[in-house]
Amino acid sequence: MYAAAAALAVALGGAKFAGAREIPAANSVPLTQYLRVAVRPSSRSVDTFIGDHEAHAAYELYVTNFDARPIRIVAARIAGAAGGSAFLRTIDGDALEKSFGKPGVAHQTRQPPILARGETGVIFLFPDFGASTVVPHALVNSLDVEVEGKPATEQRITIAPIAVRRAGAVVIKPPVSGANWLAGNGPSNTSVHRRTIFVIDGEPRIGQRFAIDFVKLGPDGRAYHGDPGRNASYYAYDTPIKAVAAGAIAATLDGVPENTPESPEFATALTLANVGGNFIAERIGDGRYVMYAHLKPGSLTVKPGDQVAAGQILAHLGNTGSSTEPHLHLQVCDAPSFLGSNGIPYEFDAYALEKYRIDRKDGQPIHLTIEGSTGVKRETPMEDELVTFAGK
Repeated sequence: MYAAAAALAVALGGAKFAGAREIPAANSVPLTQYLRVAVRPSSRSVDTFIGDHEAHAAYELYVTNFDARPIRIVAARIAGAAGGSAFLRTIDGDALEKSFGKPGVAHQTRQPPILARGETGVIFLFPDFGASTVVPHALVNSLDVEVEGKPATEQRITIAPIAVRRAGAVVIKPPVSGANWLAGNGPSNTSVHRRTIFVIDGEPRIGQRFAIDFVKLGPDGRAYHGDPGRNASYYAYDTPIKAVAAGAIAATLDGVPENTPESPEFATALTLANVGGNFIAERIGDGRYVMYAHLKPGSLTVKPGDQVAAGQILAHLGNTGSSTEPHLHLQVCDAPSFLGSNGIPYEFDAYALEKYRIDRKDGQPIHLTIEGSTGVKRETPMEDELVTFAGK
């Protein structure tokens, strides 16, 4: 429906490490001596955010096998203490396979959590703490591992605790106004944004960890009316884009031509510089940046160095860069770069969450029904939720 930035995905490696050696017996040296586990984006702390009235967090475990033998990850565990009540999540079996990936392999391709010599795998973690559960002050992650095919060799490796910051999400205002905005590719553990890793300056990063593609739906449940090959047919097209917070413009790009919806080719060759099409990077303080992407050419009203107020119109919504139809890509991150950054969680100050149903005929949407609406404050729309923002 809309392009994933995975169109530019770069392989992390698949490098083979020298020095891995055969050992005489499975238990002569602990398997944990041959596994390196790194927590990203930070091994010190993780920020929570609220979505669906529950607290969530998102981070990754990068596991590298330095043993000569293939190692299977049997289970990942997340534990924490919360006011006397234990918090524990165990990810194993099918759930583990869905949460596991290898750098350089398309995230849609399911793979068993087995690491050959020198391979690195990524476990994407997305713990939810529930609506009534007290969020732990810290999380302890551990992995159960074994030599592939030899369950008797199973051992556990425990990673140092990670502090949980329960007020870490930045609160912002909506970038658009009106009803029926779909949070396409929004926060979840399976979203294409969540799973798209890029290596910039030698470091794997997920700048889009919490990104949302805002697509506007019409009364028929479609994103367009009339000719789907015209940008002007899309309900979202040319919508004013507003600053979500007061700040300063850090970077912009204009002049990228618009794509033709449903075309197999983009209007221009994609690079790290123009993957967001025409874009605006706004610095909002404390090392945080808001990225607004795929903007209409010639519509930008700001330039680097400008100070802007929350709610100020910055540009209009378009279809440029890595985009297959008009939509707004929004992310908050720690650098003014879509891909060369790490995503930071955020919450909108207020919106209405719509309970909706799309009726279909022959697989195609024919009617959008709003079955109920709930006003929420300081939350983030999750993947494919439908929201209404104040204003027309």
